[in-house]
Amino acid sequence: MTSALHQITLSHSAEEDRLLLRISTLDKTEFQFWLTRRFVNVLWPALMNVLEKENPAAKKNLMPAAKKAVVAMEHQEAVAAADFSRSHDEGNKDLTPGTGDNRGPLLVIGGSVSPDKSGATGLILKTNNNAEIKVSLNKELLHALCKLLIEVTMKAGWDLGLSVGDAGAAVVPQDKTRVH
Repeated sequence: MTSALHQITLSHSAEEDRLLLRISTLDKTEFQFWLTRRFVNVLWPALMNVLEKENPAAKKNLMPAAKKAVVAMEHQEAVAAADFSRSHDEGNKDLTPGTGDNRGPLLVIGGSVSPDKSGATGLILKTNNNAEIKVSLNKELLHALCKLLIEVTMKAGWDLGLSVGDAGAAVVPQDKTRVH
Protein backbone atom coordinates (compact mmCIF):
# COMPACT_ATOMS: atom_id res chain seq x y z
CA MET A 1 0.00 0.00 0.00
CA THR A 2 1.54 3.29 -1.02
CA SER A 3 -1.29 5.72 -0.32
CA ALA A 4 -2.24 7.07 3.11
CA LEU A 5 -4.83 5.08 5.02
CA HIS A 6 -8.31 6.53 5.16
CA GLN A 7 -10.49 3.92 6.82
CA ILE A 8 -10.28 0.57 8.57
CA THR A 9 -13.42 -1.46 9.20
CA LEU A 10 -13.95 -4.92 10.60
CA SER A 11 -17.05 -7.10 10.49
CA HIS A 12 -17.94 -10.72 11.21
CA SER A 13 -19.29 -13.09 8.60
CA ALA A 14 -21.32 -15.79 10.34
CA GLU A 15 -21.34 -17.91 7.17
CA GLU A 16 -17.54 -17.91 6.93
CA ASP A 17 -16.96 -17.59 10.70
CA ARG A 18 -14.25 -15.11 9.79
CA LEU A 19 -13.66 -11.42 10.22
CA LEU A 20 -13.65 -9.21 7.14
CA LEU A 21 -10.96 -6.55 7.40
CA ARG A 22 -11.33 -3.73 4.88
CA ILE A 23 -8.57 -1.15 4.58
CA SER A 24 -9.12 1.83 2.31
CA THR A 25 -6.85 4.67 1.28
CA LEU A 26 -7.30 8.37 0.60
CA ASP A 27 -7.12 7.69 -3.15
CA LYS A 28 -10.29 5.53 -2.95
CA THR A 29 -8.66 2.11 -3.19
CA GLU A 30 -9.02 -0.78 -0.77
CA PHE A 31 -7.85 -4.23 0.18
CA GLN A 32 -10.03 -6.89 1.80
CA PHE A 33 -8.84 -9.70 4.07
CA TRP A 34 -10.37 -12.64 5.89
CA LEU A 35 -9.04 -13.08 9.43
CA THR A 36 -9.59 -16.41 11.16
CA ARG A 37 -10.04 -16.90 14.89
CA ARG A 38 -6.72 -18.73 15.02
CA PHE A 39 -4.90 -15.86 13.28
CA VAL A 40 -6.45 -13.21 15.54
CA ASN A 41 -5.44 -15.28 18.56
CA VAL A 42 -1.81 -15.20 17.36
CA LEU A 43 -1.92 -11.57 16.16
CA TRP A 44 -3.25 -10.16 19.44
CA PRO A 45 -0.17 -10.80 21.63
CA ALA A 46 2.03 -9.24 18.92
CA LEU A 47 -0.15 -6.11 18.88
CA MET A 48 -0.05 -5.89 22.69
CA ASN A 49 3.72 -6.33 22.68
CA VAL A 50 4.11 -3.32 20.37
CA LEU A 51 1.68 -1.20 22.41
CA GLU A 52 3.53 -1.99 25.62
CA LYS A 53 7.01 -1.45 24.16
CA GLU A 54 6.10 1.81 22.42
CA ASN A 55 4.41 3.27 25.50
CA PRO A 56 6.47 5.88 27.39
CA ALA A 57 5.78 3.97 30.61
CA ALA A 58 7.77 1.03 29.23
CA LYS A 59 10.94 3.09 29.45
CA LYS A 60 10.34 3.86 33.13
CA ASN A 61 11.03 1.54 36.00
CA LEU A 62 7.38 0.81 36.77
CA MET A 63 5.79 -2.37 38.01
CA PRO A 64 4.14 -4.47 35.27
CA ALA A 65 0.62 -3.71 36.58
CA ALA A 66 1.32 0.03 36.41
CA LYS A 67 2.65 -0.28 32.86
CA LYS A 68 -0.52 -2.15 31.82
CA ALA A 69 -2.66 0.56 33.44
CA VAL A 70 -0.82 3.27 31.50
CA VAL A 71 -1.31 1.34 28.24
CA ALA A 72 -5.03 1.00 29.05
CA MET A 73 -5.35 4.75 29.69
CA GLU A 74 -3.49 5.56 26.46
CA HIS A 75 -5.83 3.18 24.63
CA GLN A 76 -8.92 4.87 26.05
CA GLU A 77 -7.62 8.30 25.01
CA ALA A 78 -6.81 7.14 21.47
CA VAL A 79 -10.16 5.38 21.05
CA ALA A 80 -12.06 8.43 22.32
CA ALA A 81 -10.41 10.55 19.59
CA ALA A 82 -11.30 8.11 16.78
CA ASP A 83 -14.49 8.20 14.69
CA PHE A 84 -16.22 4.82 14.68
CA SER A 85 -19.62 6.18 13.67
CA ARG A 86 -19.23 5.95 9.89
CA SER A 87 -19.87 2.85 7.87
CA HIS A 88 -17.25 1.77 5.37
CA ASP A 89 -17.12 4.02 2.30
CA GLU A 90 -18.46 2.25 -0.77
CA GLY A 91 -17.26 2.72 -4.34
CA ASN A 92 -13.56 2.19 -3.63
CA LYS A 93 -11.48 0.42 -6.27
CA ASP A 94 -10.70 -3.05 -4.90
CA LEU A 95 -6.97 -3.72 -5.26
CA THR A 96 -7.18 -7.12 -3.61
CA PRO A 97 -5.14 -9.43 -5.87
CA GLY A 98 -7.14 -11.73 -8.11
CA THR A 99 -9.12 -11.45 -11.30
CA GLY A 100 -12.71 -11.99 -12.32
CA ASP A 101 -14.55 -14.31 -9.96
CA ASN A 102 -11.36 -14.96 -7.97
CA ARG A 103 -11.33 -11.38 -6.69
CA GLY A 104 -12.43 -11.05 -3.12
CA PRO A 105 -11.04 -11.04 0.37
CA LEU A 106 -7.70 -12.75 0.79
CA LEU A 107 -7.29 -15.29 3.56
CA VAL A 108 -4.57 -14.15 5.97
CA ILE A 109 -2.43 -17.10 7.02
CA GLY A 110 0.43 -15.27 8.73
CA GLY A 111 2.09 -11.98 9.27
CA SER A 112 4.17 -9.86 11.53
CA VAL A 113 3.90 -6.72 13.62
CA SER A 114 6.84 -4.46 14.36
CA PRO A 115 7.50 -0.83 15.20
CA ASP A 116 9.42 1.13 12.59
CA LYS A 117 11.86 4.01 12.91
CA SER A 118 9.19 6.66 12.25
CA GLY A 119 7.19 5.65 15.33
CA ALA A 120 4.53 3.84 13.31
CA THR A 121 3.78 0.14 13.48
CA GLY A 122 4.25 -2.04 10.44
CA LEU A 123 1.64 -4.74 10.00
CA ILE A 124 2.48 -7.30 7.33
CA LEU A 125 -0.34 -9.60 6.30
CA LYS A 126 0.69 -12.78 4.47
CA THR A 127 -2.07 -14.42 2.46
CA ASN A 128 -2.87 -17.85 1.06
CA ASN A 129 -1.95 -16.71 -2.47
CA ASN A 130 1.57 -15.64 -1.38
CA ALA A 131 0.77 -11.92 -1.28
CA GLU A 132 2.30 -9.77 1.44
CA ILE A 133 0.55 -6.50 2.16
CA LYS A 134 2.26 -4.02 4.47
CA VAL A 135 0.17 -1.49 6.33
CA SER A 136 1.74 1.28 8.37
CA LEU A 137 -0.36 2.23 11.41
CA ASN A 138 0.24 5.29 13.54
CA LYS A 139 -0.51 4.98 17.26
CA GLU A 140 -4.13 6.11 16.86
CA LEU A 141 -4.84 3.63 14.05
CA LEU A 142 -3.19 0.81 15.99
CA HIS A 143 -5.45 1.51 18.97
CA ALA A 144 -8.47 1.77 16.67
CA LEU A 145 -7.66 -1.63 15.13
CA CYS A 146 -7.37 -3.12 18.62
CA LYS A 147 -10.76 -1.69 19.60
CA LEU A 148 -12.35 -3.11 16.46
CA LEU A 149 -10.81 -6.54 17.11
CA ILE A 150 -12.11 -6.54 20.69
CA GLU A 151 -15.65 -5.55 19.70
CA VAL A 152 -16.04 -7.76 16.65
CA THR A 153 -14.57 -10.90 18.25
CA MET A 154 -16.96 -10.42 21.18
CA LYS A 155 -19.92 -10.08 18.77
CA ALA A 156 -18.69 -13.18 16.92
CA GLY A 157 -18.69 -15.14 20.18
CA TRP A 158 -15.07 -16.17 19.78
CA ASP A 159 -14.35 -15.94 23.53
CA LEU A 160 -10.79 -14.72 23.07
CA GLY A 161 -10.93 -12.36 26.05
CA LEU A 162 -9.10 -9.58 24.21
CA SER A 163 -8.36 -6.43 26.21
CA VAL A 164 -5.79 -3.66 26.15
CA GLY A 165 -3.78 -3.22 29.33
CA ASP A 166 -5.52 -3.35 32.67
CA ALA A 167 -7.78 -0.35 33.24
CA GLY A 168 -8.82 -1.84 36.58
CA ALA A 169 -5.30 -1.35 37.92
CA ALA A 170 -5.67 2.42 37.70
CA VAL A 171 -8.22 3.75 40.13
CA VAL A 172 -9.44 7.12 38.93
CA PRO A 173 -11.85 8.94 41.26
CA GLN A 174 -15.11 9.87 39.56
CA ASP A 175 -15.76 12.83 41.86
CA LYS A 176 -12.72 15.07 41.47
CA THR A 177 -13.71 17.15 44.50
CA ARG A 178 -13.12 14.23 46.86
CA VAL A 179 -9.75 12.73 47.66
CA HIS A 180 -11.01 9.48 49.19
